[in-house]
Parts: sequence; structure tokens; C-alpha cells
Amino acid sequence: MARHVTMLLPHYPPDVAADGQLFSLLARELVKLGHPVRVLTWRPRYQGVEAKAPSRETVDGVEIRRMWAPRGGKSFFARAFAALWIAEFAFWRGLFSGGVLLMPSSPPTLGFAGWWLRWLGRKYVYVLHDIHPDLGIALGKLKPGLIAGVLRWLQRRALRRGQTVALTEGMRERALELQPRACVEVIPNWVDTGAIAPRPKSDSAFAKANDLLGPFVIQYSGNLGLLHPLDGLTRAMAELPDAVLTYIGRGAKLEPTRALAKDLPNVRFFDYQAFDQLADSLAACDLAVVAIEPGADRLAMPSKLQGILASGRPVLALAPRGSELAALVEQLECGVVVDDFDNPGAVALAIRGLMSDAETRASMAANARSAAEKTFHTAQAAERYSKLINEL
Repeated sequence: MARHVTMLLPHYPPDVAADGQLFSLLARELVKLGHPVRVLTWRPRYQGVEAKAPSRETVDGVEIRRMWAPRGGKSFFARAFAALWIAEFAFWRGLFSGGVLLMPSSPPTLGFAGWWLRWLGRKYVYVLHDIHPDLGIALGKLKPGLIAGVLRWLQRRALRRGQTVALTEGMRERALELQPRACVEVIPNWVDTGAIAPRPKSDSAFAKANDLLGPFVIQYSGNLGLLHPLDGLTRAMAELPDAVLTYIGRGAKLEPTRALAKDLPNVRFFDYQAFDQLADSLAACDLAVVAIEPGADRLAMPSKLQGILASGRPVLALAPRGSELAALVEQLECGVVVDDFDNPGAVALAIRGLMSDAETRASMAANARSAAEKTFHTAQAAERYSKLINEL
């Protein structure tokens, strides 16, 4: 018999956070496999995006319960307070909710709630979307010291007592370096290949509404975070007057990127699009961008890749040549990799090559869609999660 699942999630639709959207797809598929699923989450607040949602509702057979939480803010203390608030209430809500618990690794305090609940007999699946504090240190946002030591201690505890799921083999290896006793399985992120399917740019309402039908459009969609090197891409647009770069989303790099692009009329910015409009906005481009900083490899993997693959768009990967992201794009033959991504000339050269080669773009697009259907479909991920949950 399929076991009851309780998801402890900091974000859930209509919140625009990518992890919440991913888990909503997983929850729906687990229900189809016979699992009763309850989501314990908080009111929409990601990146300051306002969205109203009821405190209680059932969607696609998933029981959803939402409560208030602080937005967090930009300062370390505001974010720390929000993380502790979520962890504390996750513990109490998880304590009085049955079934196997499932929780992501962000905020890092959330896994500690699972660790405490395990002492009370609760079993949990810990989904490792990023590895703290290593990621913060690699991105220069955290220094080695007391705070990093506390976060690493929390991470090791969360890895020790639960069933861990990592997104890549490199993340699995890093998790085992942190906690040799961890039980880690690799399950990559997933995408609904029915909801997101290839469509011509000419059919995109977003493209029509924003005069994007004529020019060659390069699109970066999602969180403009510290994880993603975008300066070289932005500056490259000075060498590509016949192309348009669209940024769709928010994040820590939004304002610096706006400032960098202030004299570039072919760089445009848009807010997050609603989850049910994602397929349409992804179709509003000819080339889609995924990027990762060198130090972040084996510590995280951009979740936007699967959506791009499902939409049948060639990929421009701004990543170190030896990274897992670069290796995956090259293995799937779905795009090009630029490892000299801080060099606008190198980025412009790669884009210009694809602009002039429609046949290669079409081949990459077909390979992208094929990979989404064969490897990254939500139903495949749900079957693997279901097996893990039932075996706990």
C-alpha cells in the first residue's frame, strides 16, 4: 500500500519559486500513484512577489495547508530569522501530521527539523537542491567560521538520519564527503512534458505582446541569483544589435544586471510569469540560457534546464567546461557551452554562430525535447520517489 506523504515546503504555487513548482508536480504524480499527500507550506512571498492563496485547499488531490511566515528580507539576520521561523513551525506541524516527511535542503534549518522528528520515530526524505554552507562560501556570501560551522553541522545531521535525494552524481559525492553514513540516491529534477511542449515563437502570446516575433531572442528565465554568471552575456549584447536578450524573473543580480544594461536597448527585463503561463513564455525565444558559477558545481544544479529541454529550445550553457552542467548539455547535444563566460566576445561569438545556423538549432531543439521525454518526465521521477518512500 502506498504510504502517506507530508511535504514540508517553504514555497508552493502560486508562489513563483522553482522548487515549489517542482514539488507541486511531484505531489500531483504521487497522488496518481496512490499516495495520500499533504503539503504544509507558507503564504506566497518569494522574491517579494505578491500572490493570494487560501490557507486551506485541495488541488489535484493534494491537501494544502498554508500559514504566515516572515518574508526574510536581504540582511543576514532577517534571512536567518525567517529560516529559524520556518524550521520551528515545520517541526511542530510535521510532528502532528502523519506519514513520511519530504523536505528540501533550503533553508538549511529545515533539514534539522527532520533530524529532530526522526528521533521521535518519523522517517523523512531530504531533497538536496543545494549544499550549505559550501555553496555560500563558494559564492563569496559566507566566510568560514562559526556560522559556516553551525550550518555544516546542521547539514551533516540532516544527511545522517534521513533518506537523501541529490540532483547529480557530483552532489551525491559531495554529500557523502560531508556525511559518509548518508544514504543518497540521485534523482534529477523533472518537468511536465505535457504542460510544456515545443511551440513556435509565433504562437507565443508573450512574444506577440512584447514585440519579440521579429528579432532573434535569447532568454534567461528564472532567478537571477548569485549562482548564475550573467555579466558576460549582458555585455555581449553590445556586439549583437540584431538580437534581443530578455531577462524574466527577479533575484540578487537583477539590479546590478539592470545597471550593466542601462545603455543596451536590446536587453529587456520582465517580471516572473505565472506558473500556468510558463510554457508560453519559454516559447518566446530562439535560444535559452542556463548558467552556473565555477565554484558552485557539485553544490547545486539549475532547475530551469528541464523546462528549457521540454520547450524544445537550444541551450546556451555559461559554465566551466568540466562542470556537470556543461557535460550534460554536451552529452545530450542540445546546445553549446561557453566556459569563457565572463568574456563578452566569446559569448557573442557562440550566439552569432547559432544565429546563422538554423539547421544546428533545429537539431539541438529536437535533442532537447527528446531528452525531456526520455529522462526528465515527472512521472519517472515520481515512480522513483514512490519506491523510496514505500521502502522507508
